[in-house]
Amino acid sequence: MSTKLALAQIPSAPFQPVKPSPVLKIKVLQLIYSVCHGGIETALINWIKNFDRDLFEIHVAYFAGDRNREQPFLQAAKAENIETIPIPWSRWKPFFKAARAVARVVRELNIDLIHTHAYYADAVGSLAQLFARVKTMSTVYVWGDYEFHRQLMQWMDHLSIKFMDKVTAHCEDTYRKTIARGFKPEDVPVLFSGFPVDRRPADPKAKLRAKEAEGVPRNESVLLNIARLAPEKAQDQLLESFRLIVDRCPDTRLWISGVGLEAVENQLLELRRKLDLEGKVFFPGYRHDIWSLLDAADIMAHPSHVEGVPLALQYGMAAALPIVVSNVGGVSEIIKHGRSGLLIAENDVNGFSETVIDLLENPEKAHSLGQGARTFLETEYSITKAVAKVEKSYREVITK
Repeated sequence: MSTKLALAQIPSAPFQPVKPSPVLKIKVLQLIYSVCHGGIETALINWIKNFDRDLFEIHVAYFAGDRNREQPFLQAAKAENIETIPIPWSRWKPFFKAARAVARVVRELNIDLIHTHAYYADAVGSLAQLFARVKTMSTVYVWGDYEFHRQLMQWMDHLSIKFMDKVTAHCEDTYRKTIARGFKPEDVPVLFSGFPVDRRPADPKAKLRAKEAEGVPRNESVLLNIARLAPEKAQDQLLESFRLIVDRCPDTRLWISGVGLEAVENQLLELRRKLDLEGKVFFPGYRHDIWSLLDAADIMAHPSHVEGVPLALQYGMAAALPIVVSNVGGVSEIIKHGRSGLLIAENDVNGFSETVIDLLENPEKAHSLGQGARTFLETEYSITKAVAKVEKSYREVITK
């Protein structure tokens, strides 16, 4: 019998395609210390929504129990269907207790990497390595010239991240300041936040409807400031500038939207009274529907003393608002003067007010700056590029 005939008589098995080996996901625990819902929280939520879930399993843990300060972040996370894990915390800062709690989460979920955000999270994350075998990575958002208490926290942060497997920077300005603190340039990648631009800016008719919904007369212009209430955000200077603006442009109001330190809020309310601005300046607080304010606003006003690359500005850019902002920190990385906004020297109350008045009196210039801001965000600061860099850093840490 020939070989060919013999082979023909062997019953053939049905074709079974070779199944590819399942890809092992990298399990990441995002650990955040949140005292409000601000830029760090927004950046983290945007990243989480855009990770490749076929390659990464993402969990989120937050510090719970310190005067309910975490509630705005939890509301924002819940609105995006992001599940969260509480880590016991209090105003007495129980570092080791929190680190043991994080370690338990690491063991229960088989976490490969802890990614920490903000100084107390950095400290607890670095301590968690003592109780669980896990890689750690920090993103540093800003180094600033703060008051004594915050300087102590920055010192603690500097010490904590030295024990991390990887340190990353939120922007080029933070990168340079991190290198100045003794870290090697090649070891500190920049993980810019990026911003989703899937929502279109309000057209003139939609803006009028948004103003009506917020109780703003049609002839009134709205300045918007989105920031936590804290000394470094210079909202006291904004009120002083706004007093000068109202003197020249009386049909103008100011919204300061954010939550933060109660003492700062009380100071701002008192300053509003002294400047006779009680019918012109409003504090909407934390607004989950922030687009309701953005759609109704005409100009974003953002004086500040310390910044990385503020997420608030990116909201304003996405809404195609003309932006007037202090030239501090990493702001100039996204606000290109005369193209995507206007940069003002820090502490220049008069210069700030004159610039805003110029935009109020020249709507075509304001419109052009708003469109430039939106274009910059679409072409040079996309969320897709940002998340790809974060994922690359995760793979590098795990394979290190």
